[in-house]
Amino acid sequence: MRSIIILLSAVLLISCQEEVLEFTPTEKFNSIFDNPSEGLNFAPLDIMETEEGGFLVLSELANGSIFILKVTNRGDFQWSEQLSTQFQNPVASMVQRAGEYYFMAGTAPQNTATIFKINDLNQNIEAARIYNGYRKPLAFSALGESDYLLLSFNDTTGTVLSKIQEGFAMEWARKFDELENAHQLLQAYENNNRSDFFVGSLNAGGIIYFNSLRDNGVNLTYTNDLGIETGRIRTGQRNMINSFVPDNAGGIAVNYILNGQPYFINNYDPVANDSVNLQVVGGRIQEDRLTIQKAISTSITIGSFEYVINAYTTLNGRIKLNFYDTATGNQVAIKYLGGIDPLQVIKLIPTADEGLAILSRITIAGAKERINVVKIPKSELLNLL
Repeated sequence: MRSIIILLSAVLLISCQEEVLEFTPTEKFNSIFDNPSEGLNFAPLDIMETEEGGFLVLSELANGSIFILKVTNRGDFQWSEQLSTQFQNPVASMVQRAGEYYFMAGTAPQNTATIFKINDLNQNIEAARIYNGYRKPLAFSALGESDYLLLSFNDTTGTVLSKIQEGFAMEWARKFDELENAHQLLQAYENNNRSDFFVGSLNAGGIIYFNSLRDNGVNLTYTNDLGIETGRIRTGQRNMINSFVPDNAGGIAVNYILNGQPYFINNYDPVANDSVNLQVVGGRIQEDRLTIQKAISTSITIGSFEYVINAYTTLNGRIKLNFYDTATGNQVAIKYLGGIDPLQVIKLIPTADEGLAILSRITIAGAKERINVVKIPKSELLNLL
């Protein structure tokens, strides 16, 4: 196992022409990325595997800047770029299309939704399209093979769901409420709650879902393929859904908070054509989960078997990975990550070689918040299962 702290100098933050050797990405590593010349805290948001087995990491710095980090398939620093403070509030989701990588953020002064393209080969980032009139982007995801979904928050109506076509033209946009002082309502909510906004689709795009602030709290809303609302999971003012992740067998892995208690269900059968209360979702209480931190799931195929992995930060600052057999729904393994320095899980993704990559935020010496990327190879996962 390779466990290393990587110091990023000011020069490295601009460019690095390090040669990357041919390598089969099966090695286990645990890398922490620090930048002593800047001294800024990092808030990692998303991780994506690149075609050669490396990783792109999207983060936000303490000064509000957007930071992109490229990690090699060995867990080493390759390149990074920090965007101008003109660009802000990156959405915690990257999308890959034909070897190209995209993310959504806001452009000052009105926090206008802007899609950015990451050119991994040339090691740079550029704005691909600005959507004037669409402010405060909340979530972004792929839709099918070529389209995208954007969730934004208009200052006069509230939540807006949009479909973006290949080439980044807007196909349609739907509003759902008429909220007075919508931005103030959203700001007040974010000041008092963890906010988990997301958007995605089921049934090959036939059902769209999103989690956003509605007229009666943060609800999970279902729509048809044209963005017309068909149902909801109503949460109320204090409850919330943290994650909603489809598995490969048609079920949904759901993390949520109900009456102050954290719950998880790994095989929820969604009812997209009706409105139900969060209480009927079911599941089990996660007694050791730190509820103020993120909980997230992913599906992974290892050999001929499929699993759901649910991850969250525990009360003692470690990451707990819970493995469930997709076919039976039974929990089959548990693995912990972490030690002295507290970890906050951000994202976990299956890798092309049937391993697992985990992105987390690590707090060093009680103060310095840094990026932590862990790769667990297939061989270690097989020993667990």
